[in-house]
Amino acid sequence: MFWSLLADAATGNEPAATGNPWMMYIVLGVVVVIFVVWMVFSGRKNKQRQKEYTEQLEAIRPGHKVKTAGGICGIVVEVCDDNTIIMETGSETAGKSYIKMDKELIAQTDAKGPTQIAREEAEARRKAEEAEKKAKKSGEVPAPVPAREEPVEEKSEPAEEKEEK
Repeated sequence: MFWSLLADAATGNEPAATGNPWMMYIVLGVVVVIFVVWMVFSGRKNKQRQKEYTEQLEAIRPGHKVKTAGGICGIVVEVCDDNTIIMETGSETAGKSYIKMDKELIAQTDAKGPTQIAREEAEARRKAEEAEKKAKKSGEVPAPVPAREEPVEEKSEPAEEKEEK
């Protein structure tokens, strides 16, 4: 139907048509440009999502809960150097089992990467600012805006000092 309308407009069969054959090319050009722009933005979003997933996998440490692509749920016991983890499944009554698997098989986890942490902090600040503005309008005392907490770095002692103790 769309193509027949374009063909009618290009040939001048329609009373409102100007008879300009370039009109069809302009419409097709606009459709192509819209498609290309959509593909570019879609690709950027997918790249950002992949980056967040990779950061999340790198943030996995012992104690984090994970769910694999196959649906197995468990708790990470150990993160190995060769991009694998050891996961504990089961319960005390039914018995526990340990599974060694590649990190790439993890579908969901409660670990948070730096990008996700920053986004959540920004969202919390935005909500606090909105609540402060709303409180000012209603005349209430506003709650303080939470400040960003810097992570505390653990100071490790040199190996020689540990051996002496």
